[in-house]
Amino acid sequence: MIALPLTLPDDLVPYAPRRARTLPLHGGTAELVWLPARRERAGHDRERPPAFAPSPASRILEAESYWRSETLALTPNKFPFGIDQRILWMARPAREPDLVFWEAALDWVQRSDGTALLNNIGAAATIPRAHAHLLGERLPLLEQLPERPLRAAPIDLPLGCSLVAKDLDACVLGLRGPVGGCADALTRLADARLTPTWNVVATRDAAWIVPRAMQTPAPHFESALGAAEFWGRFCYVDEAAYERATAADLAEAWRRAAARPVA
Repeated sequence: MIALPLTLPDDLVPYAPRRARTLPLHGGTAELVWLPARRERAGHDRERPPAFAPSPASRILEAESYWRSETLALTPNKFPFGIDQRILWMARPAREPDLVFWEAALDWVQRSDGTALLNNIGAAATIPRAHAHLLGERLPLLEQLPERPLRAAPIDLPLGCSLVAKDLDACVLGLRGPVGGCADALTRLADARLTPTWNVVATRDAAWIVPRAMQTPAPHFESALGAAEFWGRFCYVDEAAYERATAADLAEAWRRAAARPVA
């Protein structure tokens, strides 16, 4: 298993939201932050993108990596939405993480007590190369929400692993178990997934999996909704949208964006 470094790069960009507030969501507490600088990201507008575009992943890894192995790389995040944010990449072209990636990410989460967030194209990612955001903080929302056992798991679970579902009008599954088993289960779940896209939120408590039905649940959330929002931090680039958002908007954005609940 590859052990990612816990040290931070010298050029890490600090997380500095212009404004922040909280709202209730499904009995827990969600954060709303205004981050106007994130509008500067390439590919920010993801609706009706072209079928193909040159990927900047190789250029980013060549210019910005502060740690690399044969299969993985780490870079800072130029537009952070969390504390001590870095990006873990597949070093070679791949749209889905492999077992080595998941083992490294989940091991890092356990050792750092941080959070790993995975998006993909169609679920808030701007670059198709498989990558996850590593953040040096945790949010309480997912742990606050009620959950229930699944009647039948969609895969044969590795020894010591279990799956639960959040008791919501949205598909949010929780995977618990040892690092190696959970990494194996995530690769199996990717193979069994019938939705084109998903998000994963990995903490010490569980890896939370959200198969997606819609990328941008406007008008309730007018940007691409991703793992950050399912983690509990709704990121706004527009101040007016940040100001007018309500608790009902957050709940409806989750409901529209996620696949329907499983039994």
